[in-house]
Amino acid sequence: MAVSEKTEIKGKIISGVGGLYTVLAEDGRKIECRARGSLRYNSISPYPGDNVLVTEEDNGKSAIKEIFPRKNFFIRPPAANIDKLFITVAAADPSPAFITIDKLTVAAEYYKTEPVILVTKSDLDIEMARNIERIYRNAGYKVFVTSSLKGEGIDALKEFVLAEIKGCTAVFAGESGVGKSSLMNALFPHLELRTGEISRKIARGKHTTRAVTLYSLDGEMRYDGAFLADTPGFGIFDLATVENVFKEDVQFLFPEYEPYLLNCKYKKCTHLREEGCAVMEAIAEGGLTEERHESYVKIYEEIKVLRPFQSTKNK
Repeated sequence: MAVSEKTEIKGKIISGVGGLYTVLAEDGRKIECRARGSLRYNSISPYPGDNVLVTEEDNGKSAIKEIFPRKNFFIRPPAANIDKLFITVAAADPSPAFITIDKLTVAAEYYKTEPVILVTKSDLDIEMARNIERIYRNAGYKVFVTSSLKGEGIDALKEFVLAEIKGCTAVFAGESGVGKSSLMNALFPHLELRTGEISRKIARGKHTTRAVTLYSLDGEMRYDGAFLADTPGFGIFDLATVENVFKEDVQFLFPEYEPYLLNCKYKKCTHLREEGCAVMEAIAEGGLTEERHESYVKIYEEIKVLRPFQSTKNK
């Protein structure tokens, strides 16, 4: 019985459904394959965005042999090696959930990924759109206010995307129905992504994007090129998916708090409501926003319940 010959080639996973992955190889081919049993045995799951080594046999079978070291990986949205997280929020329909936005910024900060705030549907409530812009510009984030329907803000955002994600991978993430796919279509019509309607019963979007898929922005598919990813929407973002974050870490994941952290009256200030807290004083004076602090308190309390013991590095 003849033994099949094997070759190896590097590539990037651009999508994966039901254990079947599409890998963009360094020679430009798209290879359909599954993960080797050794990866499954060691409970290592490939993610879109992973850089991998694929083995090809002359009988036509291919498999992911190795996953190269990751810069980061998100359990939700499920993707690896993300350079920028485009956190997408609608000004209306559905109403913005600030706690969801701030949980996503916390996840991005923890995973060393740059958060960018994208406000959609500004035509439905321009006052709310500007309020969101105020809150997150105050926090030091880049913010773009857009309307896919009217084309407002699209050119400025497209210019930013094309300039900033060369050789990088960026992911659109947010609640269902906020208009991620519509915005991506407005930016890059050739993507032709499926979009959905808002459910009238629950005032939330339908999950039109079923899986994470990376799309090339270089005009041609190159595994080391620039990629933009659409992701499935969600109703609630669970901080349990952000591993190893403890309550003591949260203050460092709100970057606008950094200038104030050493000026509190007490060394172990939690910045929740203590007397003499520099963060609380900055909020009272208008230097920091109340909206972000409300999220900070909720996130701190949620992680306190989730992981009640202090992290070793902060003892």
